Amino acid sequence: MRVLVASGTWYPERNGVARVASEVACELAGRGHEITALTPRVDGLPAEQRQGALTIRRVLRRGRLPLTIKDVLETTSHAGRLGPFDVLLAHGPTTLVGLSRVGLRAPLVYVYHASHPRELRFMRTRLPWGRERAVAYLNEPITRVLERAAVRRSARLLVLSEYSRSLLEADHPESASKVYLVSGGVDTGSFSPADGMLAARTRLGVDPDRRFLVTVRRAEPRMGLEQLLGAMALLEDDISLAVVGGGLLSDELRRLSVGLGVEGRVRLVGRVAEDELHDWYRAADLFVLPTVAYEGFGMATVEALASGTPVVGTPVGATPELLEPLDRRLVAHAADAPSLTTAIREALGFADDAFRTRCREYALARFSWGTVVAQWERALMESVESTRSPLSSSLAQ
Repeated sequence: MRVLVASGTWYPERNGVARVASEVACELAGRGHEITALTPRVDGLPAEQRQGALTIRRVLRRGRLPLTIKDVLETTSHAGRLGPFDVLLAHGPTTLVGLSRVGLRAPLVYVYHASHPRELRFMRTRLPWGRERAVAYLNEPITRVLERAAVRRSARLLVLSEYSRSLLEADHPESASKVYLVSGGVDTGSFSPADGMLAARTRLGVDPDRRFLVTVRRAEPRMGLEQLLGAMALLEDDISLAVVGGGLLSDELRRLSVGLGVEGRVRLVGRVAEDELHDWYRAADLFVLPTVAYEGFGMATVEALASGTPVVGTPVGATPELLEPLDRRLVAHAADAPSLTTAIREALGFADDAFRTRCREYALARFSWGTVVAQWERALMESVESTRSPLSSSLAQ
């Protein structure tokens, strides 16, 4: 297949969408498909780079216009100079709408990572008054229109979890027949136990004798970091926590940790380099995912499991889908601080070396890209075949 991929985020950005978009493209190219990716410009990296059968075109410019509008215009501008392709794969509604305006004769496949309108509605009621809250109010109706257009114009809608399927079908019930489940994956070579927990703690300067929790989260309202800090206030004094990642609420979290009296046991690490991120996963007795809303897949969850680290999460979004097949006790009963506390204590009691091995084996079996990419390949190939069939007219509308 000749596949045009468009994404508003791409490696070396580190978020779930960037990881999935980048790694799926690389894996498909490794299976012999000819992949061209339209991605944002990155200072210091070439505008065009070829890696085997993958061509990365870093051409999407960012400027004063909101990304909700700019990515549509930029994708249209640059995609129109390319082709032909067998299938068009868009990670997000802005790039899908941008591709749909070009007139390329190929099926449009929309990867639905999250509902941006839902996220903005959630955030705008929880952010303090200021620029970020105003932007959330302004962008919500724009993203709602773009999502509706993307769903309507797509031949197929890919979701990474049954939870995401439920949101998509609730908001766009007329498109339920176009939804196709694929899985996210993880680079099990990079995210691995490597030389073990103690070696990672030595490199990071973490006390080898303390029980140690890690979370990798953006400091934003839906991530549940306030609840995790509340759980730390209820947990024993020999348990410490590292919060890896930055964001809008970093200063607020710092003040909250002081107010709760846990600042001596909580380390707000901020953003880290990729190699260091691997060590934070390995160093933990437990990884904690305290999300309170909209966990469409949970990339950090599978990265931790691939590193051999057990994960405790809240019963939100796709987290139960990922963790319950491994052990139901890893999912807290609720997303509040007392429920997280109970789940963390219980998991610390059974998460021994043998269980860490089970976590690694589970990730290898279910989430390694070598296994997962076959699902994506099949979804794309079926999209191509369906548009060649006279029975596919309803999907092509």
